Amino acid sequence: MAERLLDDMITKINQITTSLDGTIAQITQMSTSIQNMSQKFSEETISVNENIRLIVEVLKQFRMKSSENMQEISDDFNAKIKELYEKKSIECITEEEKKAIEIIRQAAKAVSNNLYYAQLLNVIQSIREETNRIISFKEQQSI
Repeated sequence: MAERLLDDMITKINQITTSLDGTIAQITQMSTSIQNMSQKFSEETISVNENIRLIVEVLKQFRMKSSENMQEISDDFNAKIKELYEKKSIECITEEEKKAIEIIRQAAKAVSNNLYYAQLLNVIQSIREETNRIISFKEQQSI
């Protein structure tokens, strides 16, 4: 009777040990999966940061090029005005036309600035969306 009880206890201990081994294997597998996901998340975050840096750099270059183009147009316009002035033909321009020329200059400057700010807002919105996506992904992973 005591031997049978001892055999039953040994059998149950072996079953518990086997069950614990399976649980440990599952936990190890989950740990590996979490580490892999964490590594992938880190790589994607670095990739997003690099993409954002490249986007900002492209916008800076675009801003510089558009400013150069606007400067060229302005220089050309000013040269033509100077030429007209030197020929005294600018005296024929009425006050209304002078105001229109000034309004055109201001509008060109405002359009250039608004384009730059609109692009900057788009980049900020994209960054915000990516950040929210990353945060929600991270929160889903922690659940």
